[in-house]
Amino acid sequence: MTVNKQSASDSAGRTGNWEEAVTRFLVDTPDYFLRHPELLATLAIPHPEAGRAVSLVERQVKVLRDRNESMARELKDLIQIARDNDQLGERLQRFALAMIESGSFDEALDTAQDMLRQEFGLEGVAVRLTGNPRPPFPRPEFIDGEDELLDGLLMRLVERNGQPLCGAALPDAALEPLFGAQAAGIHSTAVIELGRRGLRGVLVLGSHDPQRFRSDMGTVYLARVGDLLRSALARHLVTAPA
Repeated sequence: MTVNKQSASDSAGRTGNWEEAVTRFLVDTPDYFLRHPELLATLAIPHPEAGRAVSLVERQVKVLRDRNESMARELKDLIQIARDNDQLGERLQRFALAMIESGSFDEALDTAQDMLRQEFGLEGVAVRLTGNPRPPFPRPEFIDGEDELLDGLLMRLVERNGQPLCGAALPDAALEPLFGAQAAGIHSTAVIELGRRGLRGVLVLGSHDPQRFRSDMGTVYLARVGDLLRSALARHLVTAPA
């Protein structure tokens, strides 16, 4: 038996046109079923899961219920995000006050690292600095001379116009010098620039949670942490003697 492909195509086209016309008519005539309520009792469509026929009203109820459930989930997510942002804002305020009240370079740097671990729940916090001015006392965060790791991180920040760099964990060759014994458990990182007045440096945050720092996340709060720490350190820096 030979099938007329052209006829089949024409039939499908006519069906599509009729469906579009019916759809447009129902959209343009929202009171149609109000004027013909008897049709609601006779119309039936397949149930999407059970396969049995259901009334149009039942189908509409299910569509509305599904839509409400979806909107309820979205609202719940938005509420949780708002709560998380409120908590983050409170932590950031406490961090800002601590930086303002710090009385020395040591206090600012030690307090910042302690608060980031405890208040923000981070498993890894590292600061790496170089340049001049610098404090007139030794600090493990300061590096003398050129440092390939710091240079590489600063170069990546330059490519982002100074915006924090977030994403998967840095390579093992970078994690171990930064986080020491905690390096093995770090699965996501954020790198924040700390340079000011001739000082070059980075604040590197690490988390066990792979989703804590994502490449697509916002970085406003991270940038503020960097601004606060950078300003606090700059207040206590002095130019080293030549």
